[in-house]
Amino acid sequence: MHQSNLELLQDHLDVDQARERLQEHNDPEQKDWFALYTKARAEKKLSLALDRLGIENYLPLISEKRQWSDRTKVIETPLLKSYIFVRINYIREKVRALQAAGTVHMVRAEGQAVVILPQMIENIRLLVNNAESIRVDPYVGFIEGTPIRVRSGPLKGLTGLVNKVNSRNTVYVVLKSIGHVMTATLDPMDLELEDL
Repeated sequence: MHQSNLELLQDHLDVDQARERLQEHNDPEQKDWFALYTKARAEKKLSLALDRLGIENYLPLISEKRQWSDRTKVIETPLLKSYIFVRINYIREKVRALQAAGTVHMVRAEGQAVVILPQMIENIRLLVNNAESIRVDPYVGFIEGTPIRVRSGPLKGLTGLVNKVNSRNTVYVVLKSIGHVMTATLDPMDLELEDL
């Protein structure tokens, strides 16, 4: 897990605290919040899958106006793209949560699952329910050298490394997977972090 992914998750236990906390999960009543990284655009499907499995989850959604050529529509989109929160007993429910359709992996730091403090979840709920508008910059983790995968557009599926972040809307990526080194200017919304 890249450190930049964890920037989205500020209010969590440090690695040693998390290790101690997970020992308490031998008690079947003990539950904590964790973050799952999802497949691109699979957050709502994963939330439904987790509901069917009886796993408590929270997917913060915000309303956005979308303009098509013939109409404008208000749709609900995830506040944090490719993330969903689950409240589970780590020992008893981790495997079921990871096997749910749409899960990529659990957010980890130094090999340890990140335990998210309940205050963070409550803060997100307050923001979602009360803020007039919320903006999340999707490319927070796109720093020089970050491995990425193009998730939409004509270059969908290609992998590469972030070469430079020029502005709020432009990421320069070196794409090696086409057999040559090519630098492309891409919209950050078309990119997702890639595990090596």
